[in-house]
Amino acid sequence: MRWIAAAGLLLALIACGRTSAPASSSGIFGTVTAGPTCPVERVGSPCPPAPWVGTVRATDDTGHGTETRTDESGNYTLTLEPGSYEVAPVTDGGPPTGQPVTIDVRSGPPIRLDLTVDTGIR
Repeated sequence: MRWIAAAGLLLALIACGRTSAPASSSGIFGTVTAGPTCPVERVGSPCPPAPWVGTVRATDDTGHGTETRTDESGNYTLTLEPGSYEVAPVTDGGPPTGQPVTIDVRSGPPIRLDLTVDTGIR
């Protein structure tokens, strides 16, 4: 029994000495929605935005782009180094169209950045 306890203690000490990756990486995350989704929206007749599925691109000051795809719910995550980025849903020029947003990413936990895509429905 002592041998098992000693082996367990040794394994615990070895595990404590290991280094691990940081708990969080800098970057951005969020949801991309598209709207309007109905022609002629009216009070009392809800027409909520819908999740947008596609590519999100973050471009840094040097012109280097980092991309990811949204999931079926419009959610995305991009791990980025600290710096200034222009972030936009990638569309073919529209409609739909996505407006770029400028954001400063800092070291630390990711920053929430929700984006919208204009469907062109009026």
